[in-house]
Amino acid sequence: MPTYKNRKCYFCENQIAHIDYKNEKLLKKFTSQYCKIVPRYYSGICLKHQKKLTSAIKNTRIMGLLKFIR
Repeated sequence: MPTYKNRKCYFCENQIAHIDYKNEKLLKKFTSQYCKIVPRYYSGICLKHQKKLTSAIKNTRIMGLLKFIR
């Protein structure tokens, strides 16, 4: 199993403070091909931003902008 410890948080590097649920292109980067949320050890996101990302993706799904399943 490869190690992903060298990855840095995408949101910390780009100084993104607020994850907007209306930004579909950004949120699609962090979902798999089956529309599941990618875990931290694959994406390299820190815990603080992973929690915000998860809630943003869930809000986007409820609003109908992203799919729940493929």
